Amino acid sequence: MLEARLEWAQDISIALEEFVDFPEVNLPIREFKAPEQISDADIEEAACECRDLWNLGRRAIPDLALAVEGAGVILIREETGIAPIEGLSAWSAALQRPMVLLSADKANGFRSRFDLAHELGHLVLHKGIDRSTDPVRYKQMESQAHRFAGAFLLPAEAFAAEVKTPVTLDSLLLLKQRWGVSVAAIIMRLEALGIIDQEAKTLLFKRRSARWGVKSEPGDDARAPEQPRLLKRTIELLASSGVMPVESVPNHIGLAATDIERLTGLPDGYLSQRASVVNLSRLKAGLARKAPANATADGASIIPFNRR
Repeated sequence: MLEARLEWAQDISIALEEFVDFPEVNLPIREFKAPEQISDADIEEAACECRDLWNLGRRAIPDLALAVEGAGVILIREETGIAPIEGLSAWSAALQRPMVLLSADKANGFRSRFDLAHELGHLVLHKGIDRSTDPVRYKQMESQAHRFAGAFLLPAEAFAAEVKTPVTLDSLLLLKQRWGVSVAAIIMRLEALGIIDQEAKTLLFKRRSARWGVKSEPGDDARAPEQPRLLKRTIELLASSGVMPVESVPNHIGLAATDIERLTGLPDGYLSQRASVVNLSRLKAGLARKAPANATADGASIIPFNRR
């Protein structure tokens, strides 16, 4: 199902590219042929290069979704109804650019940012690698994408300089708000950087679960999920500039208005708000003087139908 939604997003993008130039793809180029070829050092280097290409420095990223779209990635955020799946990414041969679909089922901005960085890791590290369903290889690639996400969102030197020891949950909450990354992800990054060992990591996770539970953390609602803009603003641009009337967009793209609205983040009803006027009948001779208020000058009775 998610693959089909990503294909529809591809169809939307292809149709819109007839009228606009999307940002050029600007991602690090890696030519790994197997996950076994990828080292932790390779992952750290790729994450740093991505930041450098996007001129992000080593600071906290204020809006990752905006940065990703600015690098030419087609980004979709939609409710999936599939709890275990939080994101999906692929390189589109038709568009010659990458695409990412994020689950919008959970309104947690911290987790959503990490999910996006995780998918970015797949796009950079695994472009030339078949995403096998083999459990061992799948787990390895997921671990690599996680490592990339941590390295990208929490760059080694700048992040480590802000970590106070001994590490406490309260100090990690401050880092969470500062960097826009969950405490759970921060703990994993601390171990990856060698700031804490595996025993300390396990202890922190136990304390986290005992204090807050497994699924949530304090301040989760302090950051709204970042929203895609590219496709939404492109359609709005075409409509506002008179290039394409709003009601013509579904026909041009070849998808239902509701699907386009959901995939692009447009408000419900945006593409179907204007009634389509259809002449179904004409008044009989002699009745023109009693024409209803919605009749035209030539006596045609107008019955509005909503375009679907």
